[in-house]
Amino acid sequence: MSVVNSISAAEAMNHSREGHAVVVDARPQVVRHQGSLPGALVVDPTEVPRRFTPTPSGTFPVIRDRDTEIAVVSVRSEAPRIAEQIADCGYTNVRYVDGGYRALRSRTVG
Repeated sequence: MSVVNSISAAEAMNHSREGHAVVVDARPQVVRHQGSLPGALVVDPTEVPRRFTPTPSGTFPVIRDRDTEIAVVSVRSEAPRIAEQIADCGYTNVRYVDGGYRALRSRTVG
């Protein structure tokens, strides 16, 4: 498995607002009732391998540039594992958001 690092909620939000990062909301559907993250790409955690694996022609189906910064939000204990799964699909700049959904959501409200 790939090794991924965390990113602070402030950094993730700033990078996303500047267009330098894509936030991936990989929380299970049963906890997404907490709310949404504006502009986030929502992917069920069980669908991560299928949604991020390159196509037979070598293109990346969800986020086309494999060097795009990806900030993963999920249930706290699952975020590092999901970020690793995405990195294992060939993406080179994947991190998980420290503090998860609540930390990132607090940056979008206000």
